[in-house]
Amino acid sequence: MQARIIRVLPADHGWALELVSLNMQPQKFATMEAAIAAGWALARREKAELHIHRHDGDVCLRSACDDEQEEPQQ
Repeated sequence: MQARIIRVLPADHGWALELVSLNMQPQKFATMEAAIAAGWALARREKAELHIHRHDGDVCLRSACDDEQEEPQQ
């Protein structure tokens, strides 16, 4: 079974959610915070992993979401 992964990535203007493994179009956001909030909501709904990337491309947070897990506090 293919992993269900949602990626928060820097975009040309703002931030984007990459949803390739969910067969959905990318979503764009003005801020990283907005992209992360939308990513957590979608990851919980789709029971997917959320990977948050920095501007240099490295993953700064990788988390699997399920029904009982909540978004980590910052």
